[in-house]
Amino acid sequence: MAKQIKEKVEFLKQLRADTYLLGFRSPYLVQVAKPGQFVHIKIDEKITILRRPFSIHKISKGIIHILFRVRGRGTNLLSQYRQGGELDILGPLGNGFDYIQRATSSAQRILVAGGMGVAPLVFLGEKLKEIKNGKIPVYRPSASRLAFGSPRRTPRDEQAGRIKNTVILGAKNKNEVLAEQEFKRLGFEIRIATDDGSRGFKGTAPELLAKILSVQAPNSLSANIYACGPKEMFFNIAKIIRRYRHVHAQVSFEQFMGCGMGVCCGCAVETKNGYKKVCKDGPVFNLREI
Repeated sequence: MAKQIKEKVEFLKQLRADTYLLGFRSPYLVQVAKPGQFVHIKIDEKITILRRPFSIHKISKGIIHILFRVRGRGTNLLSQYRQGGELDILGPLGNGFDYIQRATSSAQRILVAGGMGVAPLVFLGEKLKEIKNGKIPVYRPSASRLAFGSPRRTPRDEQAGRIKNTVILGAKNKNEVLAEQEFKRLGFEIRIATDDGSRGFKGTAPELLAKILSVQAPNSLSANIYACGPKEMFFNIAKIIRRYRHVHAQVSFEQFMGCGMGVCCGCAVETKNGYKKVCKDGPVFNLREI
């Protein structure tokens, strides 16, 4: 349930010329927030009327981390905050990733980040690591119902356990790659794609994804993809997974929002089931329904 809370800035770090990491404490958000959800921050009501949405980047030692890039007046003002500054926060909002029910041990887990799309994926990576380490029980189908509990291990599970969680970090060039160290600490296999080829694979994150998936036969491949980035990236991923029946993809939309609570309808996207609101029905959607 979303609440309006006021917290103090713990720190604000400049990571790149226009990229910042902000941290604040919130026992409530630490307890209830889920990967893929976001917070709406009122920055300066005298200058900006609307709140600004920010994905929860990660949670570490009781501190909520927000990763953002200066794109306009609101984020420019936020980049000027200092330790102790007051934040007016509404959250958590939206529906996050379905990472528990999809976390079968026989399926690969691939995170795909396009530029600043990495923002919500570190928090998801934290939870996927907990699942892999057995700290979070996962859903397993039983004969009569979907049971919740720790699964019995099988030889197939033992073999699948050697499959690493993978993250694809896409960027324009090597200087814009973000969150690499965070994913290293989480034990992810890191694959990097840069548009100019200055590091890793030369091309886009979806192109690298296609290369990774192509090593297995379409009917035998089982994978769960979690992606965030520009809409064009989602269209490309959708084309790639058409031939893979057992590949599921969830995507988190980067969208301008007005109210953030489904009232103003300013963030609607078209789906196969009609128009949906990114702030309320999303920001995470099943890609096959878009």
